[in-house]
Amino acid sequence: MKNLFRGLLVALGISFSSLATADKIAIFSPEKAIFDTQAAKQLGQQLSEQLQPQSQRLESVGQELQALQKRLEEDQALMSSEELQQLQQQINQQSQVFQQLNQYLNNAKLQTEQDFLQLMRPKLDEALTKYIEANNISLILNRNAVVYVQDDIEITAAITALLDEK
Repeated sequence: MKNLFRGLLVALGISFSSLATADKIAIFSPEKAIFDTQAAKQLGQQLSEQLQPQSQRLESVGQELQALQKRLEEDQALMSSEELQQLQQQINQQSQVFQQLNQYLNNAKLQTEQDFLQLMRPKLDEALTKYIEANNISLILNRNAVVYVQDDIEITAAITALLDEK
């Protein structure tokens, strides 16, 4: 525990010494810059259109599942044990289908995002380097690591604009 605390103090000391010598500090959110680009918006639209049949099927299965669960709640006392067992089996089957569809959609979106990030990373590095050189930036902090920032040092939108130029 003491070593962890000492390590944190050393890391803070190094980061504060870097801040003290920095000429110009900027705040940047790489993910936001990439996903705010026109290319990302177009990709999102294409993915949405591509996955529309599965999304509609997921919604339909979800509605069917809710209807079956509602029927179970309302009619449970009136059902025979055999009817109750069949209804439970239908609910379980619909639940499995719902989970599989949901998993498929989530995986498809995640894989597309990862592929897009991998494609955009070199472009982001190039745009960031261009911006750093043009604006004499000494230090860039990730937006996620900052509690408060003034708008005038946030460069994410500027980087997004550079990415959209390409």
